[in-house]
Amino acid sequence: MKLEITHEVLVVGPDFPKSRDYALRFFAKTPLVRYDTVTVDEAASCPATHPDFWPRVEAGVRQNQEVLRDLIAELKESGLRGLDDLLTLSKGYQSKLVHTVAHLVDGFFGIDTVFYNLAEDSHGLSSQFRPEILGNPDDYWLLRIHAELRVKERESLVASLRRFETGK
Repeated sequence: MKLEITHEVLVVGPDFPKSRDYALRFFAKTPLVRYDTVTVDEAASCPATHPDFWPRVEAGVRQNQEVLRDLIAELKESGLRGLDDLLTLSKGYQSKLVHTVAHLVDGFFGIDTVFYNLAEDSHGLSSQFRPEILGNPDDYWLLRIHAELRVKERESLVASLRRFETGK
């Protein structure tokens, strides 16, 4: 069985080939996620000069926030009420959720990432970065990344997913 994942990745680059190569180097070297295949969809990628660039960036940032909200809601459902609860948090399901929340907040790329700002190592855009892109739109690209994880048995994949990822 394979799990297919799509990411939108913002990179600094003068053209598609250089931007694509930069993103592929990132995926090849990051220790956080190891995909079996990673491809960059040229037809679905666009420079910051394209009219779809900003709506897609904003949608990706919003989707990251929705993932974060879902994780926080799931933590609350599991009994976590406040930061003091972290002192007695059991290892396992709850701690994995906290770990994923920390990655999304801190800017570590992960399988849960919808939009990733590779230039700032972030799941969003800093207030100072937007004017930089607007002032130099030829230097930025939004790349559509398609990735695959292959798992020998469906049960081992489903067992490793958190509840919100399975749609239940």
